Amino acid sequence: MKQHIYTAYYCEENIYNLIKDMMEEKQDHLTQYYAVLITNPFQQTYIKCQKSQPLVIWDYHVIMVVKHTLQKEGKITQNSFVYDFDSTLPMNCDFNTYFKQALGFQKPQATLKSWFRVVDGQKYIDYFASDRHHMIKNGKYLQTPPQYPCIKGSKQVKNNNLQEYLDTTNNDAQLGKWMTEEQFQQFFADKKA
Repeated sequence: MKQHIYTAYYCEENIYNLIKDMMEEKQDHLTQYYAVLITNPFQQTYIKCQKSQPLVIWDYHVIMVVKHTLQKEGKITQNSFVYDFDSTLPMNCDFNTYFKQALGFQKPQATLKSWFRVVDGQKYIDYFASDRHHMIKNGKYLQTPPQYPCIKGSKQVKNNNLQEYLDTTNNDAQLGKWMTEEQFQQFFADKKA
């Protein structure tokens, strides 16, 4: 795999660039790319196996999941793989391992369970935009920004819509679909039929 653009603390942009790169490299009807925004109404989402600490409470985090569907001898197999630049787990980690080790554990309170906005990769590339204002306080960046210009999808008219993606009350289909932990696991878990 080629070296992809990465800037610490800009996971939404890292995943945008990764999806864009991977869709340019390989595009077929058997491979689906998804941006997954992880948060909850309290913006306190617990994720393990992170490089900064073994357990991190992020306000939000963004990963990519790639779902491969294979058909051989009349049988359909589905496998999914997670790409998380900030994880100690390997890039291209099989979904079941990533979910079990990084996400699928008992939270201190049921209300702190993660929510997952699953966004079709092409829609994320077309409609996502960030002017990075969420990373600026008192006129200064909280973390060093990426060296490239701010991201704005080719079909997006706004300069920023990150907060719309993170708003757990916003069910606009263009922004993807909210899933519970259970729904998220079922959607991406390995399947054989």
